[in-house]
Amino acid sequence: MKDEIISKIENFVTTSGHNKLPDTAIKIYNLPRIGFADVNNELFGSYKQKIGSFHLTPKEWFKAEFEDSLPNGTVICWILPFTETILKSNYLERAFPSKEWAQARFYGEQFNNMLREFVVGLITKIGYRTVAPALSSNWQRVYVDDIGHASTWSERHAAYATGLGTFSLTDALITECGMAVRVGSVITELVLEPSPFLYKGIHDNCLHYNSNSCGACIRRCPAGAISLNGHNKDLCFEYTRRKVMPAVNEAYGVTTPSCGLCQTRVPCERSIPKLPKLKSK
Repeated sequence: MKDEIISKIENFVTTSGHNKLPDTAIKIYNLPRIGFADVNNELFGSYKQKIGSFHLTPKEWFKAEFEDSLPNGTVICWILPFTETILKSNYLERAFPSKEWAQARFYGEQFNNMLREFVVGLITKIGYRTVAPALSSNWQRVYVDDIGHASTWSERHAAYATGLGTFSLTDALITECGMAVRVGSVITELVLEPSPFLYKGIHDNCLHYNSNSCGACIRRCPAGAISLNGHNKDLCFEYTRRKVMPAVNEAYGVTTPSCGLCQTRVPCERSIPKLPKLKSK
């Protein structure tokens, strides 16, 4: 069943006519990566301390959605990597995203929602209740003084628990497909074997944390929201909504905030960056 789910998700992404920018042949996403985690994984409980008590565990999501307990089950996550065309379109930008990037962010997330609906339908059809948190009325934005903008379910933290990647200086997820990705997930009562979890810490794939090097994302951020201390969510939020949206959204035909400069033209945009070679004495 696990292999069948992976195959069907991959087929949906690679064959759907919605996986492209409108009125063009420009593809948005490459082949996805899929990961699985047990709903009883202790990481999900730990997020209540690391993110906030408002962040629901898979079991709490299931209870809220179906008014029933979930003794066992699986969190299924996927990574949708942006294509080379989308990435390169953002290379020369310094203040605002390219049209292709902004549209990929807008139409790409619409496609991600279609994929969420597809996976929910796929598993529900074979008799297992399934919910996509991002599509649920129980999903809410939350603002907390000490951490900034958050929500009742983090797709990135779910993906970390499924072994798909670790966090960067920007708070984005660095996966084997890089950092220029979108993430989606569902919670199901279908029990599937978890994916291997090989990380020692939450920043294993980031050069800043694992070798005290890089910092390319700091230089790429037009908002000054990234520093050696990490990602300032408030500055990022304000810049994308008060600067980017008024400047480009109408011309680009989109309604959501975007930027992505810190995710492009950096060593981790397409893959997990290799550790720098030690200089010989």
